[in-house]
Amino acid sequence: MKMAAQSPTKRKMEEEPVTGYLHEVSPVKTSRRNVRYFDATVQTGQGDYKRVVCFSPDKRAAFQQATDNKQSVKLIDAQKTISSSNPGTFDVLVSSRSSVEAAEQLPFPWREPPTADKVAIVDVLALGPRQRVGMMEARVLQATANRVVPVNGVASELRVFEICDPTGQTALTLWDRQIMSVQEGKSYRFTALSTRKEGDRTVLTSSLQTAITAVGDVGRPPSVRMLAVAGDQAVRGQVTGVQIVVKPRCRRCHAGQESVTARSTTHRCERCGILQHTNAYVFTYSGMVMVATRNGEELSLTLTNSAVFNYVRDNYLARMAHDGPSLEEEVIGLSELEATVNGEGLVVRFGPGVQAEVSGSAKQDGAQGEEVKTCELGELLAESEDINA
Repeated sequence: MKMAAQSPTKRKMEEEPVTGYLHEVSPVKTSRRNVRYFDATVQTGQGDYKRVVCFSPDKRAAFQQATDNKQSVKLIDAQKTISSSNPGTFDVLVSSRSSVEAAEQLPFPWREPPTADKVAIVDVLALGPRQRVGMMEARVLQATANRVVPVNGVASELRVFEICDPTGQTALTLWDRQIMSVQEGKSYRFTALSTRKEGDRTVLTSSLQTAITAVGDVGRPPSVRMLAVAGDQAVRGQVTGVQIVVKPRCRRCHAGQESVTARSTTHRCERCGILQHTNAYVFTYSGMVMVATRNGEELSLTLTNSAVFNYVRDNYLARMAHDGPSLEEEVIGLSELEATVNGEGLVVRFGPGVQAEVSGSAKQDGAQGEEVKTCELGELLAESEDINA
């Protein structure tokens, strides 16, 4: 049976080079199917921008150089495919057989894509799902939900915040260490967000590339809607059991690691195979604590990443921050524990009770002098502030 020949139009569309200016080159990522890639935006006209997905990570340097130099490029053997986020246009797929070449002067000027400009919440509310928001500034109104969910085999904490600016109000979901970068009532600049639909409302979620920077107060709309949130509950008692899981994740491919030796200085990523310093990995916490209260109840409480991080920071335990068993010994050694439990039953903060003292190892850290404590704490805080990991 003779197969139908490919239409000239389709063949020409696939083989025709894509010419333009490159913008917004992302770090190399790894998909759930273990495929490494990065994405970018190509400006193909004065106001025309297309998403580029490149499955050849070694081309990232050429992409970044063209972006930094505002050099027009020609993407040879790049495939065009219908855009998943905007069906009226196309995305550009670059593979290992594609090439990146300098292009002649184009008939339109270099111009940053709209997503690189500051977006107001009123504009966000008009967007559909899976749209990228390059940068926005907003005030954090209140935290409305806090959950722990599995992501690629790693327990991850998410917290939903209501945010606003003078044009409107929406919700923003932050993950893991990003949660500790914001406070209610403060204003921040957020980058590299994406949209999703929650009923008829367009809301935002952060990404691994999201950066968060404090800014001056951005203001509020004429009216804001404060949501009813279940109040926090204080729990006090003796620790009868504890489990703290410290899960490292590779900064390059974002894969969770199973066999990192707590006190080893290096570790080879179990997915991408790159040998890295152990402190280069992103560490997150999960676990549980059992507390016998004064009225005879025994409660089993879920620990969040932010709760354990704050406990390590507040009690100067940075030297054991990556050592789950040592942290467990520290917690079970408390004569009394005081915890704040939110409406979802998650521990959002915990520490020694008023009458309790931090155990000997923490005291020893304090006895070493302020300079040592500051250094260790600084290293720990640097991890929480590195939102671009």
